[in-house]
Amino acid sequence: MEHSSAFIPIIVFLVVYIAITFELVNKAAAALAGVGVLVVSHVLTEHQAVEFIDFETLMLLTGMMILVNLIKQSGFFTIISVRIAEFTKGNPVKILCLFSVVTALMSAFLDNVTTVLIVIPIIIELTRGMGLNPKNYVLSQAIISNVGGAATLIGDPPNVIIGSKVGLSFNQFIVNLTPVIIPIFIIVLGYIWYINRVEFKPINTSMVKLVSVELLLEKIRFEFSNVRVDQNLMIKSIACLMLAILLFITQTLTG
Repeated sequence: MEHSSAFIPIIVFLVVYIAITFELVNKAAAALAGVGVLVVSHVLTEHQAVEFIDFETLMLLTGMMILVNLIKQSGFFTIISVRIAEFTKGNPVKILCLFSVVTALMSAFLDNVTTVLIVIPIIIELTRGMGLNPKNYVLSQAIISNVGGAATLIGDPPNVIIGSKVGLSFNQFIVNLTPVIIPIFIIVLGYIWYINRVEFKPINTSMVKLVSVELLLEKIRFEFSNVRVDQNLMIKSIACLMLAILLFITQTLTG
């Protein structure tokens, strides 16, 4: 009987993992159903199930998600993305480098998925309009967002879990990981450029492409100018984010 009960968690884990991997059901529903089976089969008690929940991590992630979505609703991210697109002037290397820097910085303090979803539409619009393959640019931002997210305690959910379990502060994460992440970022960016260097050639030798880029930038400005910008919400949400980061930094003093 004891041997059979020992296999129940393994079987439940495999079933839930397969359900999530192949998207057979909603991910959260699959995980909760798995826990329900373990409780019903008396592998876990209700008290243990609740005890295993990392409420500190959940509250931190929930708070950051709310802040990020408020900033997104204000139109701030769209403005930044359009300004970067204008600054690149259609230069493939500038598009790669500038968007990568912004993606890495945003991912270090904000949700990775939201960051990628913000910059990708602009990148696709810009690269397709220039006759470039957007695949390399999109994949690069997905990779860079994970690199940038690893730099801070709040950059990735696993970091939050590790920090809360081990007792690492926000500053300790930055001091120990950021010096490592910066060279990794440069190496990854350099490698992406190297394997796609033919596609990242400058366009300043072609007058036709230069003119088409200017027209494309005007199109992007027009399309994204319709995005609602709420300056009041923008100021308040960014101020709240800055305050949250300040409190993270002064965590040892504020508790």
